[in-house]
Amino acid sequence: MGQDSPVELILIGYWRSENSPEWPDPHDFVDSSWDETERHLTVNLLRAGTIARTYRGWSYCRFCAAQNGDNEFTDGTYLWPGGLAHYVESHGVRLPEAFVRHAIGTIDRLESAPVDRDWWKSQA
Repeated sequence: MGQDSPVELILIGYWRSENSPEWPDPHDFVDSSWDETERHLTVNLLRAGTIARTYRGWSYCRFCAAQNGDNEFTDGTYLWPGGLAHYVESHGVRLPEAFVRHAIGTIDRLESAPVDRDWWKSQA
């Protein structure tokens, strides 16, 4: 039996700090005019991810210094730090359009997917 190739996830949501000056600055992503529905849907996807990794030590918000998570989430396509939803929800950080479209598309597909109720009923 052959091994599956590892999935390559797209990293998003790591921010510049004194120790990591190579990352983007979250202040450059603030967009107070961002459509509230799009922002809400994006937050929903970020919060619904599967925990991929957990670290020893917390990340802190670059805006308010709140303790902001110690894990990474994934949806099978993207990989992001657990605190990314906080940036979007609390500070109006708008993520790149490719991610926003992905988030909205994923939620739309799940909301409109047909549901097979028969399989579960057959377990009774």
